[in-house]
Amino acid sequence: MEKSSNSIRLVTFRDGQSAFVRSLAFKAVEIEELADIFFFRPCGWIIARGARALRMTPTHLSVVGAMIGVAGGALLYDERPGLLSFALLVLSEIIDSADGQLARMTGQMTELGRVIDGVGDYFRRGAVYLAIATGIIHRGGSSSILVWMLLAGIANAIQSQMYDYHRTAYVTVAGEGRAPGNDPAKVPSWIRWLYSGYLMMQRWLIGQHVGVEAALAARSVAGQVREEDRVRYLECFYRPVRGWNLLGSNTGLYAIGVLIWLHRVDLFLTFILLPMNLALIALWFWQRSADRKFLADL
Repeated sequence: MEKSSNSIRLVTFRDGQSAFVRSLAFKAVEIEELADIFFFRPCGWIIARGARALRMTPTHLSVVGAMIGVAGGALLYDERPGLLSFALLVLSEIIDSADGQLARMTGQMTELGRVIDGVGDYFRRGAVYLAIATGIIHRGGSSSILVWMLLAGIANAIQSQMYDYHRTAYVTVAGEGRAPGNDPAKVPSWIRWLYSGYLMMQRWLIGQHVGVEAALAARSVAGQVREEDRVRYLECFYRPVRGWNLLGSNTGLYAIGVLIWLHRVDLFLTFILLPMNLALIALWFWQRSADRKFLADL
């Protein structure tokens, strides 16, 4: 791994333009899971290069990935096509990795792209929850499962927001040396209200990290954080951001795979509501402790 003052790269290549493109395609290795480094990102990189050759945009990939994910989720209505469902969900995750890599390859990273990617994730997860719940009802279960489906969906949305926020903030500050922040004005007006609401809920959830953002912004110079602040941020938040990986989509995918193998996909909602929520609470308090430490050292 090679580190520089402005970014953290996974590897260094020696083949000119290909090296430059691949270095852009990967995020900071410090926040990646092993499955991402050795499977999802490499597979996504291949798809991203193919999409670039076909002149597809990251939005095109996001939509395709969401459609495949919805199809995979819908198949969980019945246990019999479980392996096909799992394969489609894995393919959807690969394409989800590819759209971000294509955006970095082509310099098409936008706030709108983040919103579309996030909406696609919600559609995928919604299909999973709805298929599981309706399948249970079809097999004679109580319709009260719809309430648990809704609660699991809300819980997963919160878990995903915290996972996405803290990873993005870490890359922005520790990796790129920029002060964190989001500008709704960069999003088209027709979706700005939704984006503003998304940011409002996110800022409510992150607690004291709002103070960390404000302190970094106040001490930054032309939007760039001071080197000593960047180093302190890395030291305080490296371990917590690794912990937030537990709430990523990979964990849910692993759980679905195991439950398909056990023929108990119906337990997925319980998995989201119990162990994943307990992990969310533990990580939130861990993050708050790191926030306090960072602010106390300023």
